[in-house]
Amino acid sequence: MPGAARIEDFGHASFSLPFCDPLGEYRWNDRPDDLPRGVESLWIYGGVGRTLSRQTLTGHWKTCLAVFRRFGADGRVEEVSLRLLGPVTQPVSQDTPHGLEIIAARLFPEYAIPLLGLRPSEISDTNPDWPIHLTLAGDHLRRLAESGAAAEAIAEALLRLISRQIETIAPAASGMFAALQAIREHNGQMEINALTDFADMSGRTLRRVSTDRIGLSPKAYARYVRHQRLVQTMMRYETPDWAGLAYDFGFSDQAHMARDVKAMSGLTPAALHRQRTGV
Repeated sequence: MPGAARIEDFGHASFSLPFCDPLGEYRWNDRPDDLPRGVESLWIYGGVGRTLSRQTLTGHWKTCLAVFRRFGADGRVEEVSLRLLGPVTQPVSQDTPHGLEIIAARLFPEYAIPLLGLRPSEISDTNPDWPIHLTLAGDHLRRLAESGAAAEAIAEALLRLISRQIETIAPAASGMFAALQAIREHNGQMEINALTDFADMSGRTLRRVSTDRIGLSPKAYARYVRHQRLVQTMMRYETPDWAGLAYDFGFSDQAHMARDVKAMSGLTPAALHRQRTGV
């Protein structure tokens, strides 16, 4: 694995992107202690002079604040755009244009309304521009990207922008926040009855509040979380133990897991693994 890329933290210490996918195209940091409140991970994909592999975007319920840059053959920045990456409900297989770079911060879905002013469901399967209030606040970020600054410097500026914006946000619907966090901590394997203890509200109220805040019920959100954690886990192995993974992630058997992965990605687990790892 390549060495970590160092950037300054958003306020107090150094920051790193210590993780890299097997193809060397995507690097990230998802350590909670390294990130501001509301941010699940910071990631960088592609870059100048890079030709990237064909990828399938599989189902997820995440929203990202992203900076897109496109480089010309001479290595100069030709285009910059500030865009949101919405949840994916239908898998999409796509080729990434040569020289494209994406620098993004992935938000927890419960922070979409307070930070973006919209539910994740409102931008599912789309990549719209940033909302106007963030576009204005991020004007310096666009100029930095246009100047040809390193991706790491832009990532630092993006975290600083989110950190400043989020300082003014008081946690709302904290019971629902606790329930969604519990889903993530248990890799999507939690019964609704158990979630009501975290949320301190009835199952019916929890479903109503969750649907209102993120556009999805806790049960549906848990399925997306389990799928993404499964994909992340299988990428760590050259030869995954599929039966063992099915057991670890709470599927009734390997066939059940395969059906769920196919529904979320359009691919079998083995085909998705080959695409993501090159093995």
